[in-house]
Amino acid sequence: MIQSYIQSTPVTLTSNDSSVAFQTDCIRTNSCNGCGSWLCHNCGSANYDIVKGGLYEISFNASVSSATAGTIAFGLFNNGELIPGTVMAETIAAADTYANIGIDKVIRVCCNGNANITVRAIPTVPTPSTPATPITTVAAPIITSANLVIRRVS
Repeated sequence: MIQSYIQSTPVTLTSNDSSVAFQTDCIRTNSCNGCGSWLCHNCGSANYDIVKGGLYEISFNASVSSATAGTIAFGLFNNGELIPGTVMAETIAAADTYANIGIDKVIRVCCNGNANITVRAIPTVPTPSTPATPITTVAAPIITSANLVIRRVS
C-alpha cells in the first residue's frame, strides 16, 4: 500500500491537462523503489508504476479551486488513458471557492503487464444536457489537501 498527499498549501497546476505531483509518501508497505515490490513512486513525481499483476484499489480525494469561476475536472489515468468512470468535475461559482472531489476505483493489471497511474486535470467534460458540446475547464486549477492511496487487493 502507498498513501501520498499534498499538504494544505494550495498548488496551482500549469494547465487544465497537467498531472498532479505528490510531494510526500506518508505510508509505504511493500512498495519501495528498487526492492522488487509491486509499486514504484518517487516523491515529487506524478507517476505511480504498478509492476505486478493483480487487482488494485485506487482512492483519491482533494479540495480544488481556481482563480476564476468555472468547471474543474480531474481523472485517474492508466498508461496515459483515462480510466472509465473516474472523471470528477465540479463547478466553482466564484474565484477562490473550494469544492471537494473524490473517487474510488478498482483496476486489474494483467499478470505480464504494468500500469502507470496518474491523477490529471481534464481539459473538457461533456455538458450534462448536450453531451456533444463539451465544457472547457478552467485554465489553471488549484489543488490542496489531496490524498492518493493505492493498495493491492489480490
